[in-house]
Amino acid sequence: MLLVLLVLLWLLTFVLGRARRSESFKFAQWIPGMLFFRIALTAAVLSRLLLMFEQQGEVLVWLRLVESAALYVAFVEFSLDLLWIVLARVSSRKVAPPRLLKDLLLVTAVLLAVAVQLQTRGLLTTLGSAAVLGGLAFVVGPGTASQISNISSALTFQAERQFSVGDWVDIDGSVGRVETVTWNSTYLYDNIQDRIIILPNSLIDSSKVVNFSKPASNRYRVDVEMGLPYEAPPQKIISILLDVLENQPGVVRSAPCHVLVESFADSSINYKLKFFISNYAERHAVKSDIFSNAWYAVHRAGYSFPFPVEDVRTFAETERRDADLLQQLQKESFAVLRREPLFASLTDAQIRDIVVHDAALAFGDSEVIVREGDVGDSMYVVLEGICSVQVKASGGPQEQIQLAELRQGAVFGEMAALTDEPRKASVLAKGHVMVQKISQRMINDQFLKNGDAMEAFAAVMANREARRREFSVDQAQTYELDLIERMRKTFTRLFAAS
Repeated sequence: MLLVLLVLLWLLTFVLGRARRSESFKFAQWIPGMLFFRIALTAAVLSRLLLMFEQQGEVLVWLRLVESAALYVAFVEFSLDLLWIVLARVSSRKVAPPRLLKDLLLVTAVLLAVAVQLQTRGLLTTLGSAAVLGGLAFVVGPGTASQISNISSALTFQAERQFSVGDWVDIDGSVGRVETVTWNSTYLYDNIQDRIIILPNSLIDSSKVVNFSKPASNRYRVDVEMGLPYEAPPQKIISILLDVLENQPGVVRSAPCHVLVESFADSSINYKLKFFISNYAERHAVKSDIFSNAWYAVHRAGYSFPFPVEDVRTFAETERRDADLLQQLQKESFAVLRREPLFASLTDAQIRDIVVHDAALAFGDSEVIVREGDVGDSMYVVLEGICSVQVKASGGPQEQIQLAELRQGAVFGEMAALTDEPRKASVLAKGHVMVQKISQRMINDQFLKNGDAMEAFAAVMANREARRREFSVDQAQTYELDLIERMRKTFTRLFAAS
């Protein structure tokens, strides 16, 4: 009966081993390694078969030794697995110590178990020593020169703490996150190609190793190079690019950002942007966003990225193309403003005057159009895309709460522009956004100099505010009159000073 039970347990080790290797099984990591359990059960079955056939001798002694030693090592291995799971969970980076350390502890347990068993049975002789060395060779692998070199190298860079599991490194041109370190190899995860890179430890010992996670694992240095035209003043471009970095999600705000003139090339001035990010796995996504937002910022400033080819178009052709694009943009802006009730009191000529004299501006994803707390000198109308209205949260200066989303035709920034008060919220672009800017000068010329237009304009704004605050009729009228008075005072002060 005992023999049948041992055979069933032996077969169960294969089922559990398969489950341990299965990635789909939720609790696979909690299943112990089956190798030493299987060795112990195999020795137990063979010894029971010898006893069944009334066989005695040294073979039975050695089988009993293997059985007890393997069972001891199996429980030690299981204990180490549990310890490594706990260490990974309590670690700040959720990674366990190197696997090499666990292997060293397991080898020590194997040697100790075999030595104790040999000593107990009086077999710690030349034959016993050979058995110990054979067990070590079984765990570590063939004692070839390359194997010894790999083990020696692994011990060296672990002792020197050149890198740890979870660090982002560049080893001999291979970039990735250290997943594990074994006797033979180091495993890197390349998140860009979604692959595992396996490097022999002896190669690492003779290669240049760059550890991006040292000295700090919460910020990583990234460099971006881009070329911009000679006609753009370098200090102005540096200011534009610094603003892009400071408003870019993913860039560490507490670390310094730098924009340097790198070189003068054939068709451009080359700039280098130096900054830190908090997650190295997102380095390519952050770089892509910075290039995209830099394009928008540079074009809003009236410049463009140079082409790495010769432009054979004549100056007249370029002017004609730019004029056609501007005319098309003004036509689209006019159509949006004409449909907005806030501008219903203006004639077509007055609206055209606005779109001709004030610019339509383009913004990239997450760029700030107006910032909370700034004094407003203009209002905006959304021509294309979606804007996010946000205010600072009480939790910290970096936390924002979204209040609303604005789409085509929505007007924002009007209260700050009309009353010269600080803006009460920030408005950010969500993806590509085009807005029509309307300056205080145009508000003064088209509304305040026209009594009927100003009253109609104030009435629309008062009606909007009444719906938002649930005003009564009397409260709405009082608010409208107060708004007109505040508008007159603000613009009288502004343009009297100018």
